[in-house]
Amino acid sequence: MSEPQFVRARSVDHAIDTLKAAGGDGLIVAGGVVVSSLFNQRLASPAVLVDISRIKGLRYIKRTPNGLSIGALATHDDIHRSADVKAVAPLLTEIAEDVSCPRLRNRGTLGGSICTIGGQGDPATGLIALGATMQIKGPGGERTAHIEDFYKDAFEVDLAPDEIVERIDVPAPQTGARFAFCKLGPRNAMDFTQITVSVVMAPTGSGIRIGMNGVANAPNRPRATEALIATMNAGSINWTAVGKTLNGEISPQGDLVYSEDFKRHLALIGLRRAVERALARSKEAGGRA
Repeated sequence: MSEPQFVRARSVDHAIDTLKAAGGDGLIVAGGVVVSSLFNQRLASPAVLVDISRIKGLRYIKRTPNGLSIGALATHDDIHRSADVKAVAPLLTEIAEDVSCPRLRNRGTLGGSICTIGGQGDPATGLIALGATMQIKGPGGERTAHIEDFYKDAFEVDLAPDEIVERIDVPAPQTGARFAFCKLGPRNAMDFTQITVSVVMAPTGSGIRIGMNGVANAPNRPRATEALIATMNAGSINWTAVGKTLNGEISPQGDLVYSEDFKRHLALIGLRRAVERALARSKEAGGRA
């Protein structure tokens, strides 16, 4: 594998121009957590490596009238420490606290995690459950994409070779919404997560949004399962029926750690734990998230 040309982008437009000139053979690096792994495993060999880590204006977290705006270069540690995130979308705080280990949380960026995780990654599940959108920019200008529609297949996302993610917009949940995150795997820190689930439940119990990872080639939102749970009383969910519906919406791949059948089993366990944690948190907090 030959060494790629290294370009340190001075601005978003410079990065886009460089990617366009690479003709589809360019790769963005920010925190470098995932890209370094891809290089080590010889899964990536771009002609041009575009470093966006020093672009001013892409690393921020701020409150907006509708919720939060998070720059693509905000790290997991930034999110974990942010008072604004904790106040508006504490689900993301909870997820960031459980991402890998401190040194990777300090380097890994939200934008990088979203764009290159394949069937792995924790933040995408929370962003799907929260109904987040992404602002993407390319040679043709800017466009908006819903997180839940961004993923097509393993390492295949709705991002052209000459586009980059600028920010993630997170709408504030309804007052009294209940939320929870569940992560299942051999170890929280250095092993790949097997199953992750995020849920956001409407305060009246009339609706739920679910984000899952590890149950297919890419993060997904099981809409039929959401619709079924929404018809049930929160205190008496028929988990056997939920499991049957969920099984029709997921397609986990067996690996050296867990078989496909066991991952299906874990998917329902993760979902049930997340829902029950959300309901328990609601009671403890007097109905407030």
